Amino acid sequence: MLTTLVLSAILLVLIVLLYLLSRKNKVLKLFCTPLAVCITAGLMLITCLILGLISQNPESQDFLSRIGLRSFKDSPWFISSTMLFLLVLGMFIIEQYRLHPKNTSPHLFTGIWVVVFGILMSNLSIQRYLWIGWKDVPKWEATLQSPDPQSKKLPFAIEVSQYRTDYYPPVIYIVDSKTGRVLPLEKPTSMPIDIEQYKEYAAGKGSAQQKQIQEWDIKLVEYLPHAWVHFSDGQYSAESTQDEGNAPAAKVEMKSELTGETKTTWLSCGSALQLPSFLRLDSSRLIGMEDPVPSHFIAHLNLYEIQGDTGIIRQDSVWPNHPIGIDGYDIYLKSVKTEAGLWNPDVQLELVKDPWKPVVYGGLGLILLSLLEMLIKGLFCKKKQSND
Repeated sequence: MLTTLVLSAILLVLIVLLYLLSRKNKVLKLFCTPLAVCITAGLMLITCLILGLISQNPESQDFLSRIGLRSFKDSPWFISSTMLFLLVLGMFIIEQYRLHPKNTSPHLFTGIWVVVFGILMSNLSIQRYLWIGWKDVPKWEATLQSPDPQSKKLPFAIEVSQYRTDYYPPVIYIVDSKTGRVLPLEKPTSMPIDIEQYKEYAAGKGSAQQKQIQEWDIKLVEYLPHAWVHFSDGQYSAESTQDEGNAPAAKVEMKSELTGETKTTWLSCGSALQLPSFLRLDSSRLIGMEDPVPSHFIAHLNLYEIQGDTGIIRQDSVWPNHPIGIDGYDIYLKSVKTEAGLWNPDVQLELVKDPWKPVVYGGLGLILLSLLEMLIKGLFCKKKQSND
């Protein structure tokens, strides 16, 4: 933070100094013109397009990473183009305040300057920490994400009290047993299980779900969202259970339109503790169930803070793109590893500390107030002109 404050002071002094020199130098005077602002804004637009179109992943080893585009936000081009834009826009703003002190446009440009300035300083000072923990295990430490990872003691402890994952309905498909590709190749077809239709069928109020894939007419006759599948005497059987390692299972009846052959089996995607169950149709095809695909997951947290001589427990929840804030940190749900089983996942949180975020928000507020002022002035000026 101290480093960025020093850089900020140097930048402001440099802007004022260059503007004073531009009063007597024709070349520097060009930096105060709208043309110079447009040129530097164009460079900034190119920079933003690169950042928006190319994912920033320095650990990647592809061609874009080798030429520096995967770590573009830390490149000299990004910093120099942003600094040049701030210098030119800063000189232009001072000139506008001198020439048009009562206009609203200098306030608008000031807001834009503050936003870009805050983003640059944020990029230089932001700190990202990785917190990894298991359920019901409080931790006071996180690891700084940098080329030289360092452990940091947090002013609070984080504990995952509960974790829930919602999944899309299981999908049944026929695949090529050699390549693993879904068949038919020209138009891959699958059968997502319709939970509501199955509930009506199980209650005797509707028909069973059916779908034809290639020559096989597939009918869903039983579905267990939490099951354990057993294999005995060449046949699969399933029982409903909430035990660790359970997985969804579906009983299907199949009939071939070509031969009239019928098959009945249990299909399951399996889990960390049980193998998937599938049925081989012939030497090159088999039918199985896709691994569950998460549709939404949420982590319920207990946050332990110490204020004075007392401890405070705060309960909150975090899910993708919905962080929570505490003591200047934004906590994001980064990822979840379930190699050890879906029942007790390894939760990873990202803690972001950005001291310049209020500056960016302040610049955005100034922009909105300037636009509002311009709107009000425009309405009143039109009304006054019509009255005249």
